[in-house]
Parts: sequence; C-alpha cells; structure tokens
Amino acid sequence: MPNRFAIPLAAVSLAMVLPVAAQTPPARTPPPAGAPALAPVAGQSFRAGAEVLSVDGEPLGVLARVETRPGGERILHIRRADGSMTTAPAVMAFRGERAVVLEWTRAEFESGAAMADAPPASDPPDL
Repeated sequence: MPNRFAIPLAAVSLAMVLPVAAQTPPARTPPPAGAPALAPVAGQSFRAGAEVLSVDGEPLGVLARVETRPGGERILHIRRADGSMTTAPAVMAFRGERAVVLEWTRAEFESGAAMADAPPASDPPDL
C-alpha cells in the first residue's frame, strides 16, 4: 500500500518547482551603438586633437591636452564646441576605437561633473 503522504508531498514539490522553471530571465538590453565596451586603463595615453565623446556616444568636444598634476593625477583639458575649456579627470576616460570616451553622459558632463574653467597648468602638456 503506497504511503498516503507521498502523493500530496510530490504535488506540493511540483507546484513549487513549476513557477520557478516557467520564469525566463529578463531580456538584456544591448549597450548604445556609440558606447564602446572598454573600461578605463591606468596609465593609458590620450592624443591631443582626439574627439571626446560621452559614454552614450554624444560629442563633448576635442581633447586640447593632458596635464599631470603633482601626485600623478592626470587631467584632460577639453575644448567644447563653443570654444570654452573644461577639464575632467583622466581616470573617468578611456580610449575608444575612434575617440576618447568619458564615463559620463552628456547631461552629467554639462551639469558640472567636469571641472569648468580650471586654472592653467604650469607643467608642459603630458601626452
């Protein structure tokens, strides 16, 4: 004679497993077309005159020069389309396939994440 608890126990186990098995993982959205899949690399070099893009691929300006401050901090000097200069820490940037890419969106860049009108450096450019 079968155990009278075996069938209800099997039914409860099956009821618990089916909802989990029926779930599908959420769809992953691909990265924006202009966003490179690279990460910042310590000590990488940036070429003056290179286009500077936001992480979502929008143009932010042109790299004027790279400054190395005391303590080794590297700062990117970016000339915006309107001619104004802005700076950003090099640790927030990486070299993409065709441009320097900041890990900021255009809105973050425009909102002051970049250090607008930084004082000029006394050191010669370090490219």
